[in-house]
Amino acid sequence: MLSNLFKKNTYKALESFYLKENSHENLKSYTWLALAVNQRTIGGSMLTKELVLSQENPKSPNCALQLAELEKGIIHNVFFGSKKIYNGEMLNDDEIKNTRVLFNNLLDAFIEKEIQFFSENMNKSEFSPRQLEAEEKALEWMRVSFEVLTKAVMESLTNPEFLFQTTFFAGINPKSGKREMRLMTFNLDMTFLLLDDNNLRILIYNKKPTDKPEDLKPALMGDYSFRKREMFDQFIGLLSALRSGIHA
Repeated sequence: MLSNLFKKNTYKALESFYLKENSHENLKSYTWLALAVNQRTIGGSMLTKELVLSQENPKSPNCALQLAELEKGIIHNVFFGSKKIYNGEMLNDDEIKNTRVLFNNLLDAFIEKEIQFFSENMNKSEFSPRQLEAEEKALEWMRVSFEVLTKAVMESLTNPEFLFQTTFFAGINPKSGKREMRLMTFNLDMTFLLLDDNNLRILIYNKKPTDKPEDLKPALMGDYSFRKREMFDQFIGLLSALRSGIHA
């Protein structure tokens, strides 16, 4: 049992868990990822990352990881369901470095798996040029909006007066059963949904602090065929810009 292994040698067991889960084969059992960066503070940390991996069977326990950066070390918690199987404050430089790398590698492996699935399946559909003009306009809107957002992200990572925050979901949404990626950062809330015909549905909200939920209308919404790969590339580029903040 993994829990018994943790009792014997906590850090080695933690490392063993990460290395096992980092393989694409083992990640197949997890179908939904939720990541929150600086949505709350644990132990007075300067940076708090929370990662939850869920399985398709709702009766199977979630795996939740918390990594909170302190001035002299990190707080690290691991849960299976409601059971905390690892809890520790790490002060050893090598353990801190390795744990950061393992945490980020696990996150990257899942996202890489989802990007690959989207990319491969989008290539299976037939392209329709019927709405080419509308798709060109939507792609240009994304280019401009994501360029502005990327600059804001970069400033939040370099300016100590700003707090970097983001929330990200990927995989098979347990509520809808559909494969999607959703990113919420700064004022944009964007969802990229892979449809049954392998085309791409995009829904983006440009939220303002004064907006009421019932009054929100999407800034961009549509099902895209001809320019979907370029649109998805824009989204991946934005994720790449966020990566340095997530990996901090």
